[in-house]
Amino acid sequence: MRLFVLAALIATPAYATPAGEGPSPGSAPLAILVLIVAVGGWLAVRAFISNLRANKTKAAVGDSFAGYALEVLVNAAKIDGRVNDTEQQAIAAAMSDIGGAAVELPAVQAAFAKAKLSKAELVAYLQMKAGAFSRDQKVQLLKALMSVFVADGRFDETEHAALVDYTAAVGFDRGKAPDLLKSVFRGSIT
Repeated sequence: MRLFVLAALIATPAYATPAGEGPSPGSAPLAILVLIVAVGGWLAVRAFISNLRANKTKAAVGDSFAGYALEVLVNAAKIDGRVNDTEQQAIAAAMSDIGGAAVELPAVQAAFAKAKLSKAELVAYLQMKAGAFSRDQKVQLLKALMSVFVADGRFDETEHAALVDYTAAVGFDRGKAPDLLKSVFRGSIT
């Protein structure tokens, strides 16, 4: 909205014009140019910040899907501001499914102690690496997220929004995310 106001101000002459005259002929193209530059700059800054976030996550987890999944699940458990034993057990079970080897509760608790990545950083990394992960890995991650989100007996708006963000980040259509999640979980998600 601010960009449109700025463009309108540029297109409007700063001096009083005689009655019947409009803005000078060169002001409309200048306003359009300013608008294009502003939008291009905003997109460039947004891409730069997303890249910084993704690189921070890559530095923490490398290219390991299991390492990334553990960070995501720990963040998911903490997203509602409460972490309980059932969520930690759900993470251990999900990581055993993802990694193929049993993951013990002390390993999950250690991950909680060293977790430092935000949801935005984790989502940016997932967007960057979505092509490197198989569809099965993506679905497995979404199932694991859901199991952690509902482990405490609640599924609030913050958790729902995070699940939709991760669903979109893996490359599934954000608008169709609820339908995809319903088919994957065979439950009621709206």
